[in-house]
Amino acid sequence: MVIRYRATLVSIAFVLAFLPSTLAQGNYPTGYFQPPLDFRLLLSGTFGEIRSNHFHSGIDIKTNGAEGAKVYAVADGYVSRIKVSPYGFGKALYITHPNGFVSVYGHLNRYNKAIGDYVKAAQYKGERFDIELFPAAGELPVRKGDIVAYSGNSGGSGGPHLHFEMRDAATQYTINPLLFGFEVKDIYRPKITSIKIYPENETSKLNGSNKPLRFMAEGWGTEHRLANNPTITLSGNISFAIQVNDQQNDTDNKNGPYSVRLFIDSAMVYEFKAESFSFDETRYVNSLLDYEEYVRNSIRLQRTCIDPGNKLDMYGKVKNKGIFTFNDSLVHLIRYEVADVPGNVAMLTFKVRSEKLAVGGQQSAVDSSQFAVRSSKSEVKDNIQPSTFNYNASNHFETASVILDAPQGVFYRSFEFRFDSARQVAGTFSPVYKIHNKYTPVHDYITLGIKPKGLPEKLYDKALLVKMKEESAGYTSAGGTCDANDGFVRAKIREFGNYSVAVDTVPPRIRPVNPESFKSLNGLTAVKFTISDELSGISTYRGTLNGKWLLMDYDAKNDLLIYLIDERLLTGQNAFELVVTDGKGNRSSYKATLVR
Repeated sequence: MVIRYRATLVSIAFVLAFLPSTLAQGNYPTGYFQPPLDFRLLLSGTFGEIRSNHFHSGIDIKTNGAEGAKVYAVADGYVSRIKVSPYGFGKALYITHPNGFVSVYGHLNRYNKAIGDYVKAAQYKGERFDIELFPAAGELPVRKGDIVAYSGNSGGSGGPHLHFEMRDAATQYTINPLLFGFEVKDIYRPKITSIKIYPENETSKLNGSNKPLRFMAEGWGTEHRLANNPTITLSGNISFAIQVNDQQNDTDNKNGPYSVRLFIDSAMVYEFKAESFSFDETRYVNSLLDYEEYVRNSIRLQRTCIDPGNKLDMYGKVKNKGIFTFNDSLVHLIRYEVADVPGNVAMLTFKVRSEKLAVGGQQSAVDSSQFAVRSSKSEVKDNIQPSTFNYNASNHFETASVILDAPQGVFYRSFEFRFDSARQVAGTFSPVYKIHNKYTPVHDYITLGIKPKGLPEKLYDKALLVKMKEESAGYTSAGGTCDANDGFVRAKIREFGNYSVAVDTVPPRIRPVNPESFKSLNGLTAVKFTISDELSGISTYRGTLNGKWLLMDYDAKNDLLIYLIDERLLTGQNAFELVVTDGKGNRSSYKATLVR
């Protein structure tokens, strides 16, 4: 159960006195769990911070830039889940505890012997590296302080560290681990970098204009202010956004804050807290932030406006869906309060002058579905008019060459869908179709179909959709298959952008690392290969040793396949073969004799 702090604060002095002691309240035991590592916890990532297309679901603990740190069970329990993948958390471990919580350990290098043997046996039985296991409660018990694994850099990790989570066992909601009392030294207040103000419809004004403006912030702690003391006049329906980061002692990493609250005069009108969330909600991060600002400039601005299709449950008290009406002639005090889990508070205070709306311009700020997304405009050719896409309905768009189907719930708000086309690029089989623009987020998969031109029937099974690179020449795979019945190539996509049709007829590449060592592997610990594919990506790989399936770890981010030498490599000559296929069935093989 998520406990949200909803107290109304009447003065800055009261906030400072009250907030640090109450911020982390919740039904979380603070003396039950020990740290997962046996050295001081330094964080490179905090819970709930904004990442690409998701909220960070745990804390990232530094391991001194190296792999192999001992990872300890934080309490008694049993291993309830093991997942091994080339992506995501890589080698991950889940331990269920008797008090109703689950601890999660990700990007591991390896497991302890008992767990490792259990996993390896299952991998050989299923003849696959990537695997997900759910041991019964009595199969792999652990005690508090047991070494259960060793830290690593597996999966989608960007460097050696331990990803650590705490989850509710009943709901699988992930919870901020710092609320469980894990000690992380932190005396620094969050840093507020900028804010942005948005007129939310055509009659709303900011300094007489209908365009949003970003204002830089300066100062420190509770004394943040807007740079150059700008004059700000507001009229009509207005929303706000803030750019902020947090930092702990003895680390340079800029992480996300725990809570953000906005006050207009003395009334709290917006509250957000990174306490807990469901994994079903994580992609709503694209509605929380100013998505266009993030795509254009890599700036993370947390918006107050809650889109009508945004079902995120991390908000607290929010007035009028985060859109506020200014329609008087008064000066109003705007105050942002940002805090971390230990209770270090930062504040930004500034004044705005409200102006009365023009005659006939009175607005209601409750229903934000009426406010169109601001997006880049493109020329619409072939007499195709913009179509209104409704966030609360399924949407269909069709021309002779393009079909787009979007189910209900994949957009956060309604908008005018734009379509255009450009000349065909060499090596493709259709013009480049501009499917709206990349500045409008898509929450879930939509189906895009493009009819190719001049595609030989013999290449139907090699056809796929490709997303054009805007910053350079070329394209990347969007997947999909060609339907022989109507000739359309269809794929599930999750981003708007520029798409075309291409084919993949090139098999993957297999390259041995240090093949000269194959003639004498004595004293070595591993045999390595790089595998890569130009377009559709690696689909399957299979290594065999003396005719039997061989376990090879797949490090996808580095295109590496690794066989850790074990008793299966016999003394003398061993016949090795590796077969790799890509997403379009193109196949490569490599044979070698490995000598021990």
